[in-house]
Parts: sequence; C-alpha cells; structure tokens
Amino acid sequence: MRSVLLLFAASIVLMSQAAVLPPNQVVFLAALSGILAILAGNHYWRCAGAMLLGVSVASWHGQQLLDRRLPEACERIPVTVSGRIHNLPRMSRLAEDRVSQRFEFKVDALSSPQCAGPRTLLLSYSGEAILVPGERWQFEVLLRRPWGLVNPGSHNLQAWYAQTGIDAVGSVRMSAPAQRLSRADGRSHHRYRQWLSRQILQALGEGPASGILRAITVADRSGLDHGLWTLFQHFGVSHLLVISGLHVGLVAGCGFGLGSIVSRLLSLAGNNRIGGVLPPVFALLFATAYTALAGFSLATTRAWLMLLCFLLATLCGRPGLSWNNLLFAAVVLLALNPLAALGAGFWLSFGSVACLLWLSLWRPRPGRSGKWLGAHAYMCVAMLPLGGWWFGGVSQVAAVANAVLVPLVGVFVVPLALAGVILGACGSALAGPVWSLAAWPLLKLLPRGQSLVEQHPGWLYSQLSPSYAALVLAVIALALVPVPVHRAIKGLLPLLVLPLLLVPRAHSVARSGDVHIVALDVGQGTATLIYDGRRALLYDTGGGMPGSWDLAGAVVLPFLRARGIRHLDSLVISHGDTDHSAGVGTILARLPVHRLLQGADLPVRQHATTCVAGMAWQWQAAIRFQVLSPASGESLTSNEGSCVLQVTVHGYRLLLPGDIGVRRERELVRYWGSQLASDWALAPHHGSNTSSSWAWLKQVRPRFVIYTSERASRYGHPAEEVVSRHAGLGINTLNTASSGALEWVIGVNGEVSLLAHRESAPRFWK
Repeated sequence: MRSVLLLFAASIVLMSQAAVLPPNQVVFLAALSGILAILAGNHYWRCAGAMLLGVSVASWHGQQLLDRRLPEACERIPVTVSGRIHNLPRMSRLAEDRVSQRFEFKVDALSSPQCAGPRTLLLSYSGEAILVPGERWQFEVLLRRPWGLVNPGSHNLQAWYAQTGIDAVGSVRMSAPAQRLSRADGRSHHRYRQWLSRQILQALGEGPASGILRAITVADRSGLDHGLWTLFQHFGVSHLLVISGLHVGLVAGCGFGLGSIVSRLLSLAGNNRIGGVLPPVFALLFATAYTALAGFSLATTRAWLMLLCFLLATLCGRPGLSWNNLLFAAVVLLALNPLAALGAGFWLSFGSVACLLWLSLWRPRPGRSGKWLGAHAYMCVAMLPLGGWWFGGVSQVAAVANAVLVPLVGVFVVPLALAGVILGACGSALAGPVWSLAAWPLLKLLPRGQSLVEQHPGWLYSQLSPSYAALVLAVIALALVPVPVHRAIKGLLPLLVLPLLLVPRAHSVARSGDVHIVALDVGQGTATLIYDGRRALLYDTGGGMPGSWDLAGAVVLPFLRARGIRHLDSLVISHGDTDHSAGVGTILARLPVHRLLQGADLPVRQHATTCVAGMAWQWQAAIRFQVLSPASGESLTSNEGSCVLQVTVHGYRLLLPGDIGVRRERELVRYWGSQLASDWALAPHHGSNTSSSWAWLKQVRPRFVIYTSERASRYGHPAEEVVSRHAGLGINTLNTASSGALEWVIGVNGEVSLLAHRESAPRFWK
C-alpha cells in the first residue's frame, strides 16, 4: 500500500512540472484505466493504476486552473466586477500617507462576456473605504493574468498564484465610483479576524510587536514590514512570523493536554468510556479553531491536514507519528491541491517531520532534555540543504535563536496572545493587558536583535548558492548522521556537507573566456548585468521602495549569488527614477562595489562619480565600456540626464540608454553619429512613445531591441507606435515581460547564443 501511495504522490508532483497538459479525452482514459488497474488486485497493476490516477488528478486540476485564467485580450481593459470580499484585506502604506488594501475577491458577475472565466481575483484598492470581509462590492478594475518574474536564482511568484487559485490580478480604478452592494453577514470568520486585528492594534499601537501579534493570532501581516522580515531571516526564525505547522502543533498540544486533564477527571468520576478519545479530539478542535483564525491559509491548512492524519491514527489505536501517516497526509494534500509541491512550505513541513521520524529510527532513548537538545541540533543541521536551495542562505545563529525563541513564543507569546483573543471575544477589558504582556518579551528582544544585525551585518547570515551535486551530497551526509556506521565514515560526513557551504571563487560562465550579458526580468524597470569569469558590471537595480522591499534584494542579488558573483567591479545607476535606482542601498549594503557611477537626480554618495560623456574603461582588450551622456556641465532633468552607456564585447556592441527622450536622442545622434551603432539596445524609457525616434533607430541600427517592462504595463509600454517603428525597420524585438530574463553568451571566437529563461523551463501554469 505504501508504494501505491508513494507513486500516486510522485506522479502528481511530476505533473506539476509538465510543460503542457494532456487532452481531456486522454485524462478521462487515464483515470478509467487507473481505477480498473487498482481493482485488478495485482500489486504491479495497482502501482501502475496509482500513477495513472495521479496524472489524471493533476491534469484535471491544471485544466480547471487554465480554464479560469483571464483571457489575454482582456488585460488592462476596464471591466466592472461584482462579488464578495473573501479574506482579510492586507493593509500597506504608500507615499503621502495613503493606504492600499490588497484582498481576494470572489467574482459573482463580470461585465464583459468575453472576459468571463476568472472566479478569484487578487485586487488592490487605494480608496478611503475600509473594506470588510464578507461585503459585496462592485468595482471597475484593470486586470491582468497572474504573472511572475522569471530569473535564475529566484522563485517565480506565478507558482504561488497557481497554488492559491488566483485567476487574475489587478487594481480598482479610482476614476470610477466603487459601490458597496451589501454589508457583511455575520457568518464570515474573516470579519471576526479583522475585528481582532483592530483590537490588537488599538491595544498595542503601531510597531513591530503589534505586527507580530497580529500575524501569529489572525495571520494579518499588515504590520510586518521588509525590515522585520529581514531581521528574523538573519536569525533563522522567519517561520515564527507565519502561522505554520509549529504554531498549529503548539495549539494542538495545548488541546491535547486539556483533553488529558478532562479525561482524568472523568476517570476519577467513574466514566472511562470516552476518556481515551478526549485528548486527540480536543487537540483537533483547538487546531481547527486556530486554523480558522488564520484564515485557512496554505501553511495552516497543510499543517491541519497533517495533524488530522496523525490524530485519526491515534483514535484508531495506531501510532500517530509514523511514515505511513506522513505519506497519507501528503497524498491527501496533493489530491486536494496538486500544485502544493511548488512551494517551499510543502517541502519544509514534510521534510522536517521526515527528519524527526528518521532520527527516531536510529537514536537511543535518552532523557527528555538530551532527547530535545539532540533533536533540535539535528533539525537545525538537517534543514540546511532545503534552506540553501529555497532561500539561498542560512543563519549561522539559527540553532541558538530557535532554542531560545521557539519555547518563548510557543509557551509564552502564543498562549497569551490567544488568551487575549478569547477575552476579547467575551468583551473583557483584560484582553488589552494580556496582549501587552504577550508583547513584552518582543519589545525587549527586537531592539537588541536589530542592534546585532547592524553591528555584524555579514556575520549572522551567510549566502549560499548550492549546486545539485552539493545538495545531494549534503542530504546523504545528513541522512547518515544518526545511523550507526563506522567511525571513519562518520569522520567523512562533514566533508560531504562542505561543498554546500563553500563560496565559489570564480563567476559561473558557460565556458572559459565567455562574457554574459543579462537583461534581468524586473517588471517595470531595468537591471542589466555584464560579467565574465572575474568581473561584473550592473546597470540599474530594478524598482521597489527605497529602504524597504526592492527588486535588488528579490531578483538581482539572488541572481548574482547563483552565478557566484560576490562583488561588482562597477555599479552604474542611470538616473533617479525608482524603477532604475530603488535598490542602490541594498546593493551597496550587501556587496563590495569598486566603482559607482550615477546619472541625474540622485543623492550625492560617498565615493560616487557622476557620469560624464567620454569616460571609458576596459576589463581586457575585447571588453570596453564608454559613457556617451550626459556631457560635462549639463544640467538635465532626471530622464534626459540618464547615464547612457555603450558596452563593446568581442566586437559586439550593447547600448544602455536609460530613460532618455526624443530630444536627447537627437542630440546624441548629432554628436556621436555612427558610433551609436549597436547590435543590441535596450529600448529607451522601456518603449515609451516619448523615445525611440526614427532618427535614433536609423543611427543605432540595432539587430535586437529589448523592452524591459511589466506584463500589461500600466504605462502602456511598449507603445504601439514604437513597436510599429521597430517592425518597419526590420528590427527584432524582445520583451522581458514575455521572455523572462534574456541572456546572451558571447564566446571568445565571436559565437553568440541567446537564452530566454521563461522559455527554457516551460510549465503549463506559467
């Protein structure tokens, strides 16, 4: 039976990586054949049938997902939708004290019949109304298909959209009045979650402690900013900010303990018939209530299903924590959501329980303290491969931090926070003081943790870029740690883990001597990298919010880490627009930068040099860089003052023009003339109709023009006039929005290859 379940789960996981789905007729035949094979009774037939059933379940679910996707023709077209606010809106602060609310919206009706299909939208609303879960609204919206950035080293948000069943994303248009159709009814538990979140905020005020308590009670992450996530990541305790298996398990443990007490009281009273049932039943009730309080999120639902399988086994008189129950939980989860395995949480949750089961098979039975310390130490080491693969780094103090914070949060903070929830539900004035008491240790520890990060920014957290081989070796070594093998073999185990932790000394290039040019997929923005085996230049950093979340941290740094790039020879910031410069601070804080060049409208930085036409340098004879604009002494606006850079690599030229407009293009054409000629060029200003004039294109004469814009750009990039202009001149065009990161590899002999990363690993859900 175990092999049947394992093959069923494995076939679903493999189908999540499929490029295309089989036709419906094939899916139906596979399901029918699978059922017949399982009923045949032969073990091998049952295994084959399980695989066929897994393929059919995953394919059917995938086809439903694709059928609900917004049609491409409906992107960025105003449509009116009516429906219900499904979950707790997440609040975030914008510039000028404006507030944006992001929420799931269940569609009842959509005004355009040709756009019908989407059932669940993820919308942003920046109006004044406070949205309440369960309310029915009518909005005019601009939608686009769920889309994610595709770059080596970072994970695609589109996988999360597929997991959660988001059919379209968009924003509510403020130019059209939104209409509340009906108030929320009392049945929505999300409405209760919102009320509790406001009560905690009112009791504790704004601040990180308030944000953490709201996150671990009702899964409201509105108070968790980028800085707080980064702080917890440095200490390896980010999982404490999300209601996950740890929190659900702790609450279930409280329920089990209460059930045991009630059971003993009933035994003393002479009632022994139901006493043994009460502990697991109480554990399940407590866990279910907490999962509902968390909004049945992916993480909590996964943990609840695992717990349900373990507790049902206990009720049936079988061992609760066992391999069969873990496998059955995975099968149930994958059958309900075949794309669950796309997320890190799936592998971290099941991987951590599997590590505990593996450890329990081999280790002796020491005392309680020794057992806990040994298990904790092994888990911290055993999760290294998964942490390195999914997050590209590991905290060097995670073992100590978890040893302190997990008991503190589990025994003190979470119980008090939930006690405050119960008191608040009863209308007691004691809820506020109880929440304040729960927040007290956080208020004491957070400033000290932040001080440590500021004093030792590179010591607490190490970046990793493991290869497949390093991951396999580390997993083998860690699996052998509890196994009683010869001492000589034990002594070799650290050597197997070492490749996982080693920092590459050279940049990862296709072949020795090759030069890579990469236009990263950063949505509406620019980030272009040129590197060889020893040096690297980054032109712009992508967008974001300076000092907070930015694409430099989400895309650029993971790419550099994956390619073994630990320092930059040059960082060139074209100008001050945030879609080009938001990540400057992030890059400078995380990487050594030898040369910093910047264009117009940027703050003066120490050791920074202003771009001036005529500046030139080279890495070797075949790789040369030259600044073409602005000229010395010019005072230009932000866009027109962009630092225009031309790169020559083995005889090929790349032109990086920033956001210059038509007027600046003409001035450069008059001054530089034929020297502007390039093989590849980024479209000035992402393909805006204020740039890419006929005069510019005729002089540059590029073979390829690259648009660096978001899908269904809210700015209309690339403009239709510009696209037509390029087509009229026979210029090939590429767009990072549709192709993902675009990477040219130029060999020493002049050979050129192009890789579009979205197309290199197609998936049906992309």
